[in-house]
Amino acid sequence: MTESLKVEGMTCSCCVSKVETGVQELQGISSINIDMDTEEVQVEFDHNEVSLDQIKQKIEEQGYQILSN
Repeated sequence: MTESLKVEGMTCSCCVSKVETGVQELQGISSINIDMDTEEVQVEFDHNEVSLDQIKQKIEEQGYQILSN
């Protein structure tokens, strides 16, 4: 399953790295691609191992706000 999320607050490569590292800690993540210019996070994951809500929570724990999905 692949989902795209609009995430506010990522302003530099350190922000991108922080989100990538946090999300990749979750079980079931296949890939994560972040476009800092559009503030879009695209996550491919196994919905049997991790939920979209868990991914959103992990991003928010890193200090960023989910605008939409």
